[in-house]
Amino acid sequence: MDLTDIPESSPVYFMATYFTTLLSAEKSESEPLSVPFWTDFDPIAIRKILPWTMVMERNGPSPEGHVIKLEGQRIVEASGVNTMGKSLAEAFDPEMANAKWEEMEMVAQKRCPSFTLSPVPRAERAFIDIYRGCFPFCDVDGNVNRLVVIVAPVDDKIS
Repeated sequence: MDLTDIPESSPVYFMATYFTTLLSAEKSESEPLSVPFWTDFDPIAIRKILPWTMVMERNGPSPEGHVIKLEGQRIVEASGVNTMGKSLAEAFDPEMANAKWEEMEMVAQKRCPSFTLSPVPRAERAFIDIYRGCFPFCDVDGNVNRLVVIVAPVDDKIS
């Protein structure tokens, strides 16, 4: 899915705009960075969308190595489950955990955001369609060590 397919009123679009400003701020004389530094991420700048925000820490190349460090209230409400502090392997069944990890791994390897439209990945909540944007951030060595994932039901809008 392309960002242009997501309404400008969506929390995902808001984060994409913020992410772009971080990339612009990091421009050097030769080339812009493809991934902003985690230390440049400012949650105050996205305070309007914190309820739709998840922060994923990458500790290893597997579902077990991806830990949910922050999970906003609208994500918990949409999914019906609070998974903060759990790895993808603990938060989802093995098939779903692997699918989520593959998407996050692709974002980390390609070093660019991804945008999707899908149902909530829980059988009892699959009637809720969500936009999801996954945004990579790197450490001082340039390794993607955090992902900010915005998860918003398609009807959710910010003002």
